[in-house]
Amino acid sequence: MTLTKFEALPNCETAKFVTALSLAANGVAIVTTDGDAGRSGLTVSSMVSVCAEPPLMLACVNSDNIFCELADVNQAFAINLLAQSQQDISNTFAGFGEDPDADRFLSGSWVKRTTGSPILEHALVSLDCALLEATTHGTHRIYIGRVLSVASNDTQPLVYSRRGYAHIS
Repeated sequence: MTLTKFEALPNCETAKFVTALSLAANGVAIVTTDGDAGRSGLTVSSMVSVCAEPPLMLACVNSDNIFCELADVNQAFAINLLAQSQQDISNTFAGFGEDPDADRFLSGSWVKRTTGSPILEHALVSLDCALLEATTHGTHRIYIGRVLSVASNDTQPLVYSRRGYAHIS
């Protein structure tokens, strides 16, 4: 079936879609930005590499999150893939802390590299990205960034599946 971008299609049931995708195993990441517009970060599981040449990453963020406004102005973001030992930091940036208004960046040790976006020390992988494109589809803003620097650690990843953290054995 060939579809045009705006062609009306029958929709699958939202609840079925969400439940089905909850079965997938995903790496957990904290996406951050900092610059003239300010600093923000949140936990996401919707991120993926786009290609290796040039090195591009894609991250999806709910459009209602303040991160979107700030990243659009800052023109940069970082993706910090978490190590298995960083579940508490994931929970903090997901808003599960005791005080939702507290400075989330007090959790973990953060540095800045090329773009100024916060990089989590000891993350499994950190990717510092210049924003190439941002577009909105449905409820989410899709960010594509050119990776300017990368760091990695040889440790186990933090994995999320079936609406909870999972361990690789």
